[in-house]
Amino acid sequence: MALAVLAGVWALDVWNNARPAPQPIDWQPSPFSGSGPPLGYAEAMRRSDTAIGNAQAAARAGADQWLMHEIHASELMARAQLSGDYRDYAAAEAALDRAFAVAVKGSGPHLMRAALDFSMHRLAAAEAQLAATDAYAVPPDPGDRAEIAAMRGDLAFYRGDYDQAWALYDAADRLVPGSANFRRAIFAARTGKVDLADAYLAEAEKGYRSPTPQTRSYMQLQRGILDLDRGQLDKALAHFREADRLFPGRWLIEEHIAEVLNLQGKTAEAETLYRAIVRRTGHPEFIDALAGIAEAKGDKAEADRLYARSAKIWEERLDLFPQATYGHAIDHCMAKRDWPCALRLAEANHQARPYGEAKIKLAAALLANGRIDDARSLIESVLASRWRTPDLYATAADIYAASGLSRKAEHYRAIAKSMNPLA
Repeated sequence: MALAVLAGVWALDVWNNARPAPQPIDWQPSPFSGSGPPLGYAEAMRRSDTAIGNAQAAARAGADQWLMHEIHASELMARAQLSGDYRDYAAAEAALDRAFAVAVKGSGPHLMRAALDFSMHRLAAAEAQLAATDAYAVPPDPGDRAEIAAMRGDLAFYRGDYDQAWALYDAADRLVPGSANFRRAIFAARTGKVDLADAYLAEAEKGYRSPTPQTRSYMQLQRGILDLDRGQLDKALAHFREADRLFPGRWLIEEHIAEVLNLQGKTAEAETLYRAIVRRTGHPEFIDALAGIAEAKGDKAEADRLYARSAKIWEERLDLFPQATYGHAIDHCMAKRDWPCALRLAEANHQARPYGEAKIKLAAALLANGRIDDARSLIESVLASRWRTPDLYATAADIYAASGLSRKAEHYRAIAKSMNPLA
């Protein structure tokens, strides 16, 4: 059960299609939650609540056994993947703290803690947990070693060392063939090889002997994200609708449907769906989406009200898990045109995870604050790397235009449009 959670915890960025998403997690039987895979989001959440309650009771009964606390944490993290609620991650962290408090020195749920730290974008902490597994008297089995190698590849990816990331994915595949396919798909998508990303997704899906509706739905979601990155809205929406059919009620799917509807000009439908998602989740990203719709309609008062509402939630998230929040909260500040706020968060985000997307966001924030030379220097470092996304070229075009280099601006704008007409 714990390994199933580890395979799924890759990032909190699941709802932002410009960022790497977590590896799909197939349903695994839990001794605490009943049998058979859930057929929809609501059922999955009900089972998760039951599993958490039962695991918590078992942990209290076996309070001196760190494994029982790890199982409780794994159930909380499984729900966090479904809910996207930072409070679930905080509860999982508390359960892991209790596990380490009773564990003999050198033992404990290091892999689970590494997964949590990585989800919270605490790269150094995750690395320290993985290093602890190297000192085990009995080496981890090949499956664990493959996951450790793959997670180290993820750490390299987020540090901007793409060659090292790929090499570590190779190491994972040597231990368990195909174990890094999903990560390779994300890598390929961010380095401009979208067709290859699609092929890796297909291979990853084949790796499941009997994929559940939840897994099949998640794969459809990822295919839709690839289409969305290419500006192919009709294709993206078809994948998202199929994902919703396979595993109905998941807000992560619904918000992508709302995003496409908004891009297609179906504002009323998008707004209705976003409001429903906000009622169910309270996530500030979607409050900001509603603010953007209000602003586009000329209702500045409503937009300001919504931005003020989301700002409070962003502040709470920044207090609870700052590193995991920086990248999302930047978008909030940029949408409000609060340029100093955007720059402050972009610098912190880049310090936490200096990979391609963080550099692009920082370059955009530097440009918005009038630091054109710094923005150009930074964006050129991304252009010199393996990172290849439409937003890279669109941001480069903006920076070169502001620098008075119109030919370069036109060149990069054309590349962005060739990758995604909506860029």
